[in-house]
Amino acid sequence: MHVTNAVQNSVIVEWTKSDALGSGEPPNSFLHAMKLLTKSGDMEFLLVLKERLEEKGIPATIQGKNTASMMIPRFAFEPTIWIYIDDQYDEARQLLDDPGYLVQNRLDVAEFYENLPTETEQRKVLNHAFLHLGWVVGLIVLALLFILKLLNSI
Repeated sequence: MHVTNAVQNSVIVEWTKSDALGSGEPPNSFLHAMKLLTKSGDMEFLLVLKERLEEKGIPATIQGKNTASMMIPRFAFEPTIWIYIDDQYDEARQLLDDPGYLVQNRLDVAEFYENLPTETEQRKVLNHAFLHLGWVVGLIVLALLFILKLLNSI
């Protein structure tokens, strides 16, 4: 694997796009759940916060930019900002409260985004997982049918 500054469990995790698509198992940094930092109906606030986080070395994403205005009640579907790397959540929280906070666990955000799997690559991983799930479910159904046939013949 190649070095990409992705932090997990207080160590540098090395991964690239090719690792996520290779024959090996995708790394936890690619599949782990992100942490919700905050939600707000004020999109300008979220954009400024995302920019502040990234300037300080904390990659983040805004979810629900377009769906919030279409949903009723709106408060249930407000746009949210998520932190990619769990280990940076506490510092992101401190940065939310104190814009002058100096982040200790900084990343090269440009490099992080450069090596983030594209939507197509993420779909390939999910398709692969669903294909395996389909095979497992199919084998279980066949085994149950075989067992039922055996029980009926007795």
